[in-house]
Amino acid sequence: MGSFNGGDILFQLVAFLMLVFFISLIGMFVKRAVKTDRRLKRMEEKVDELEEEKRRERP
Repeated sequence: MGSFNGGDILFQLVAFLMLVFFISLIGMFVKRAVKTDRRLKRMEEKVDELEEEKRRERP
């Protein structure tokens, strides 16, 4: 009972790696969502600028 079996060590390693994988996956999704949000805001600002410029050109 005092020693570890190879299977126990392997199971613990796989469980730990799965935990790290899922945490990393969630982090990547959050990072992608933030990046997409920033990109959409920049695009919206550019469209607003173009609309304002177009309005100024019309008499």
